[in-house]
Amino acid sequence: MNVPDPIEDASTADMSTEDLTQDCRDTRRLADDAERWLGDEANAGVVGREREDLVRYVRKAGHRADRLARAAQRPMCAGVFGPSQAGKSYLVEVLARPEGGALRARFDGHAAIDFLAEINPIGEKESTGLVTRFSAAAQPGTPPGLPVRLRVLSEADIVKVLCNTFLHDGDTTKESPPTAEEIAALLTNLKPAVRAGAARLTEAEIDDLQDYLRDQARGTRYLDALARYWDGARALAGGLDLNERARLFAPLWGGHAAFTGLYRQLAEALERLGHPEEIFAPLEALVPREGSILDVATLAGLGASASSDTLTVRAAGGSAVSLPRATVAAITAELRIEIADAPRAFLGEADLLDFPGARSRQKVDLGHFLTAQPDALKETFLRGKVAYLFDRYVAEQELTAMMLCVRPSNQEVVTLPDLVERWIALTHGATPEARAQLPNLLFLVLTWFDSHFVDKAGDAGQDASLRFRNRIEASLTGFFGKAHAWPREWTPGTPFRNAYWFRNPNYPAESVIRYEGRREVAFLPEKQGRIAELRAGFSALPEAAAHFQDPGRAFDEALRLNDGGVSYLVENLARVCRPALKAQQIASRLDALRAEMRERLARFHVALDIETRLAERREAAGQVFDALDPVVAAGSLGSLLRALLVDPAALTDVLHGTEVAPQEAHQSAALPPTAPRVVRPGSIARPGAPAARPQPVAPVLDRERTMARAALGAWIDHLNRTVEAEGFGRRFTVPLTAMEIVVGELITLARRADVEGTIAADLRTLATVERSEQSTAKLALIAATRLNRLAGGLGFNLVPPAGERPSIEEGEGVRIAFAPRPISYDARAITQAPATFAHAYATDWFHGFYRVAEDNAKSASGVTIDLEQNARIGAILSGLQPRVA
Repeated sequence: MNVPDPIEDASTADMSTEDLTQDCRDTRRLADDAERWLGDEANAGVVGREREDLVRYVRKAGHRADRLARAAQRPMCAGVFGPSQAGKSYLVEVLARPEGGALRARFDGHAAIDFLAEINPIGEKESTGLVTRFSAAAQPGTPPGLPVRLRVLSEADIVKVLCNTFLHDGDTTKESPPTAEEIAALLTNLKPAVRAGAARLTEAEIDDLQDYLRDQARGTRYLDALARYWDGARALAGGLDLNERARLFAPLWGGHAAFTGLYRQLAEALERLGHPEEIFAPLEALVPREGSILDVATLAGLGASASSDTLTVRAAGGSAVSLPRATVAAITAELRIEIADAPRAFLGEADLLDFPGARSRQKVDLGHFLTAQPDALKETFLRGKVAYLFDRYVAEQELTAMMLCVRPSNQEVVTLPDLVERWIALTHGATPEARAQLPNLLFLVLTWFDSHFVDKAGDAGQDASLRFRNRIEASLTGFFGKAHAWPREWTPGTPFRNAYWFRNPNYPAESVIRYEGRREVAFLPEKQGRIAELRAGFSALPEAAAHFQDPGRAFDEALRLNDGGVSYLVENLARVCRPALKAQQIASRLDALRAEMRERLARFHVALDIETRLAERREAAGQVFDALDPVVAAGSLGSLLRALLVDPAALTDVLHGTEVAPQEAHQSAALPPTAPRVVRPGSIARPGAPAARPQPVAPVLDRERTMARAALGAWIDHLNRTVEAEGFGRRFTVPLTAMEIVVGELITLARRADVEGTIAADLRTLATVERSEQSTAKLALIAATRLNRLAGGLGFNLVPPAGERPSIEEGEGVRIAFAPRPISYDARAITQAPATFAHAYATDWFHGFYRVAEDNAKSASGVTIDLEQNARIGAILSGLQPRVA
């Protein structure tokens, strides 16, 4: 594999874990500073309608920086992942054990235990519902009698698991979404229950939960009904007790009583333990393996009111707590196994993670299923937990390298390509150019290699390469490649080229190998020719050359007796299992986060020199054009801009029930409390009255202005969430920083053109012909039309336009951007060559955006600048400048 040496070329090679962790913490501090600056009333006029959205953003940015700091302090991990029953178990066991020896686990106060013989659940079925970490690194001692170390889910994790279950195992078309009135009533009823100092869930955790649900709920409109839920949830969650929190979160899983009861059961267990990250359990949690918390069958006790099968567990420094075995299994995210004997060399640098197999999801009527099926709660919770665990480990940057196991035949887990794509985007980059900066840490392991040596009826005389072409298509190009581009182009101009064959020598390949007992000793003489024929067919296959580093060697290594290809896989794995690579991944994500924060906040810092402001915004516009050039070339600019349009239906939900805001306190103070007096015409004054003088007009926040303000806020929220969504980045492959620039300029344009006032005027016009409370959908359509014209026409199609249309020199002439097309009345206007409308529009949009960026920069001239506040935001931006490696 032609990649740069990961240590020599890594920009973070010499960076210590402490330095990287400190950079993450500094970024968190800057996010806190930004939140305070945004919340300062002195900056209310500068920030405008964006304040609420920006506060949420910097709060989430701080949360992400905390995650990266924790990830920097944890060891590098190589994980084994794939669909259920794909052959992962043997691969994990053979990677973790010493060469030629058994995999034994060490527990404080006990002799080493054979993992396969005494701990690993028996059977061919999918056996685990948690992540198992195999580590050669020694950890501090465990409490006496409690040698089993377990990482547990948090309360927010439990909510996410139940939401994942509801969205992916339930048929949301058969659910009745809560109405706006029901949500309002719930939030109102919970307000009196809030207690100061009872904080359990932070606002950042609620923000994170909202983002997770938005991502998981793509393609379903059930959660649209919760548009007005989240602000209330943020305000309430931190001050409610467990039962009230259960009421608060119940709408997220459809209000199903079984899920609400399970949430109470698991959250109460965490509460009794003190909400730790790690707990300790007795060896009886694992041995005997019948009833082990590793075995998914243990979850069958979930939801029971009482159980005699309990385990005594405790957190570090906490008291012992007796919990049902099923509850301990449910709240456990990870079991840590310390390897007793010296393992393979690469495990000296990394831990090995064994993920439970990805499962196909089936849409059922949960209302019926949860009552009709005895094991329904166990099955639905298990599927949601298995799916969420992979999401969590990816989000926490735990999975540095991945061995993706894929079996032959058609793939059933339709969500697998998106899961893998998300991991690739977060660890390597979303584009071929970004992935070129790192060695390939995705190992595609094609299991059950020996199945291709079984000749079936009709195979005689068939092209020897056909079975391998079909396998590569079924397992890679036709499965992952249909959904995403990385199999065809991992780096610029080069396909993904890190595939391996693998077989399990414990499963006899008697069609080609001779055995003595269970040991492979030689290939059958009569099969030697057929093996050579198949090898030649595979090696000559263009797909093999494209996706395997050395097709001939990959074939030979998988046939190595009593090995099955594991030595070859370990050889290549050892080359990239280096802690510096994890540091490089984390540093890359940290740099991206800091760049996002800088772009979101930079608009509020005013360079006192207008030429400097213009130069900065022109440079930003250039970054946008560089990022959008491939989009234009692919004919996708219209689709990208369409994605920025706000749905009138979504605005309808926002505007529905909007109340008239109360008059500002200063308004009543400015106006005398006496009854208004009739103004006399002409110069006829009342006797003894002083000469008339104009009275200050206080701004009136009427219903229409309130609704226009709500619509503008919803539009801003929609723009930011759209470009931040992973699906948007995957679809258009545009860097988030470039889209942040686009969104920022559009928001500034909306303020400069007073779109809020224009919408309010439109709504007043409508109110003269019909009652506004009876026409919320029409109000939303009017607001959406005004707002959406900003993305497509950049304000030049407004009446009056937001600025002078730029001139475009094209060919031998000059035309005006966004000029109305001439009306053609007959066929004489049809030319021989079709008009390039898409190219002309993209040209107009680029020129228009450049003009908007300039006009936005110029509009800052003449405004009053608070030098102290400007210096504060300037210091934050200075702290967010690119780090020095």
